[in-house]
Amino acid sequence: MDKYHRADVIGIERENERDENYKSTKNPQIDSTRTGENYHIIERSDTYLAYIDKRIKELAPKRKIKDDAVLINSFILGSDGEFFNRLSPYQQQNFFFDCTKFFADRYGAENVISAVVHNDETTPHLHLNLIPVLDGRLCSKQLFDRKALRALQTDFHEAVGKKWGLKRGEIGSTAEHLDTTAFKLKKMKEETVAAVLQQADAQAVIDEAEKVRCEVAPAKALLEDYERATSSGTPFSGKKKDAEIIALRTKNGQLEREIATRGKDQSDLFKQLQEAMQTNDRMQPTYDMAAEILSAYPDEFKELLQKARTKNSPTPFRKNANGSGKGGK
Repeated sequence: MDKYHRADVIGIERENERDENYKSTKNPQIDSTRTGENYHIIERSDTYLAYIDKRIKELAPKRKIKDDAVLINSFILGSDGEFFNRLSPYQQQNFFFDCTKFFADRYGAENVISAVVHNDETTPHLHLNLIPVLDGRLCSKQLFDRKALRALQTDFHEAVGKKWGLKRGEIGSTAEHLDTTAFKLKKMKEETVAAVLQQADAQAVIDEAEKVRCEVAPAKALLEDYERATSSGTPFSGKKKDAEIIALRTKNGQLEREIATRGKDQSDLFKQLQEAMQTNDRMQPTYDMAAEILSAYPDEFKELLQKARTKNSPTPFRKNANGSGKGGK
């Protein structure tokens, strides 16, 4: 969750409501060619500031609003790429509708400034901007203190997360309260680790293709030598010539079968090699970003890479106390 004061509102509105011409120096994940795929769950006809001022006027507070008052509490709602890959675009929209409805029911639909889905970054996510109103007045500090945020996460999981098969975040984890910048940096690190692991798999295919090429080379050279020998004629005659020809034909048959088998293997590996090289080309921007993140955050990157490898390692089979083969919770 992020907190925004009056001086911040115009900037956050530009970022949330961006079009194809929007440029950001802080968020390299934005793909402007896909910005047209962004859409709203809730959209107001007023600007953010105009809507906030209108809402404050309706509240008619007894005291003047302080200059440093929090006017917007902003939430990023989403999940990982694996979750969204299982959903159709229609199902994704329904998921974000459920997220928005939860906040609108809990804090008042009239206090939701906007709910906009961004599809122009690595994974879809919802930016929900809320005016923090409690008992008819602005009160972000009381409405979203640490205890309230924990309760919010628990209730959100019960109402939305379980319905969509999501796991609840670890209670008490600092990851629950990451601001927007830290959240996106964390996502970038995770995606970079995945890209590095994918690159390692692609390199393994390339190495295997090169190994097969080297193994096939001697047999191919032998066949070429044979073809040259048969085209130049032989000095033999009679039975000796016939025996030599039979021996050569037999050897030729063996070589052709070997070449055919290895040629098929090489063709399959060549296709994998092409796919691997294309994967490397696609992932190059991510590799470059990985280098930047590794340079700026070496310790965090190593820790995240270790966690990723540990997570991908096979989990030992364990029995419960009752002897069943099922794992625990």
